[in-house]
Amino acid sequence: MAAPKGGYFGRILEIDLTNQKFKERKVSDEEYRKYIGGCGMGAYLLYNALKKGHDPMAADSPIYLGTGPLNGTYCVSTRLSVVNKNPYTGLLSHAEVGGHFPNEIKWAGWDGIYITGKSKNPVVLYINDDKVRFIDAAKIWGKDTLETEDMVYAAIKEPYAKIACIGPGGENEVGYAALMVERSRAAARTGTGALMGNKKLKAIAVRGTKAVPAVDNKKAYEAMVAAKTLAVEREAWQGIKRYGTAGLLELKHYAHGSLITLNFQTTWWPWIDNLGGEEANRTFWKRHTACHHCPVHCMKLGVIRGGKYDGLIAEGPEYETGGLLGSNLGLKEFDGMMAAIEMADAMGLDAISAGGALAFTMECMQRGVLTAQDLDGVDLQFGNADAAVVMLKKIGHKEGKAGKLLAQGVAKMSKEIGKGSEAWAVHTKGKEIAAHDPRGDKPRGYSYAMGTCGGDHHEGNTPQGLATWAMINSLTMCSFVGGYPWGKEIPKVYTDMLNPLCGWNMTDDEFWATAKRIMTLERCFQVREGIRSKDDVLPVRLTTEKLPEGPKAGAIWTEEDTKKMHESTYGYFGWDSNGIPTDATLKALGLDFAIKDMQEARKA
Repeated sequence: MAAPKGGYFGRILEIDLTNQKFKERKVSDEEYRKYIGGCGMGAYLLYNALKKGHDPMAADSPIYLGTGPLNGTYCVSTRLSVVNKNPYTGLLSHAEVGGHFPNEIKWAGWDGIYITGKSKNPVVLYINDDKVRFIDAAKIWGKDTLETEDMVYAAIKEPYAKIACIGPGGENEVGYAALMVERSRAAARTGTGALMGNKKLKAIAVRGTKAVPAVDNKKAYEAMVAAKTLAVEREAWQGIKRYGTAGLLELKHYAHGSLITLNFQTTWWPWIDNLGGEEANRTFWKRHTACHHCPVHCMKLGVIRGGKYDGLIAEGPEYETGGLLGSNLGLKEFDGMMAAIEMADAMGLDAISAGGALAFTMECMQRGVLTAQDLDGVDLQFGNADAAVVMLKKIGHKEGKAGKLLAQGVAKMSKEIGKGSEAWAVHTKGKEIAAHDPRGDKPRGYSYAMGTCGGDHHEGNTPQGLATWAMINSLTMCSFVGGYPWGKEIPKVYTDMLNPLCGWNMTDDEFWATAKRIMTLERCFQVREGIRSKDDVLPVRLTTEKLPEGPKAGAIWTEEDTKKMHESTYGYFGWDSNGIPTDATLKALGLDFAIKDMQEARKA
């Protein structure tokens, strides 16, 4: 098969942590055109590397850090997709993260990094173009993510490198531990932090100096300029520039009726004005920050002045962190919410799952199922920010009975606690769902229930939306630039860039076929692990309890909603009524290698 002509270097860096060795893996243009990169390439690599029931924590279980063809070029807002079998759920998962780290991988001359093995001792992986070093991390092990980054920079002595690392949560193999990129960006929802902790991989530092090849650089550049202009001119996203996603806290509360509150008991929180974008803009934020070549700069940095948390510097709130660690916990004051967000980042925890575990526990306290005595004396009640901060640290270290309990996550906690707590255990496919209540925001149910990962909020809100986001995450583009603003211009805005860059002649039909191929291959992985139509559902609370108040008072997710979601999604992708891709679909998409597995799944 032919080597790629442009957009790729045609090689993936394979890391063997057990033997501290590395090698180059060649990837053909045909493979890239079929699976693009990012989560698509990750699904292709992992499906063929692993068998049904493979232990995610086994030494040969890989972590794939995948870029796309547009990384390292003039294209705006490219990201990284982190793909692995999730030790938290046992399913294929992918997490997308921005910053500057992703482009350093590409500029180092690699299309991705494929990591296997287990180091005997803590290690930092340092990649500088073709050079790879394994650096002893014994003195860094045990440090939080902020200290870790500083210590890694001191060790590698390269100020222009970018760093991704784990905190105590990953070291202690908390199932929902995240990979933290450049201090405050999280590749979460995949359990990658726990996998890295198990592999004794504390951090990855990358520095690159190479130019990405292009077949027709002039035409590619012109298309990328046009795409950037299109994103900048879309007025709907001017609010994201000013408020980041924190402005959605007020919007989802007052207008959409979908703000997660008190563990999904309601979507109405009278104190939201104390937590959202307006409050942050008035009292906290000091500067905007952006990912590589991004015109949106949705991230905001601030500092708390006065009070218990005086001097705390943090990033946020974002909608998800503010929702899960703000209104979801019944908090009424901004400073306590920011302290919780910063603690989650420092521990290297997925703020969504951590917030879900905290709120579930708070409701157990509210209902008398748990007491402070059960939680090492911590009075984890709704509204108690100080207790939430303490508990987040205990979770990161798996400290005490409480830390170990909450580190399990909601699904396993409810089984251990019992006493009817399953009724308010809000999770899908074993993972806590994000900060949009689908009773008030019904399209979001598709992302939660039909998305590959389960419980995630950025996997598409219609059948075609699921396909669109499969491509966006394979191209490793940001939703706020390459997703929502480009809208109806997709796929042309992408093919206009890809064809001159890569030397392709991709049509609209090929774009959508590729999207379906990626989504269907991910589905094959999940089906092989036992996922069926019965699992493509929302939590019990959302289907049995109506919203009690707010703009969508009385709303509920119905059986008819589930039926419509299943029929439309399975029909669009060519899966049968049990959610298993058909033989005809697999042949049409060039996924013949998965046919036998799906036939066996239908017999099970």
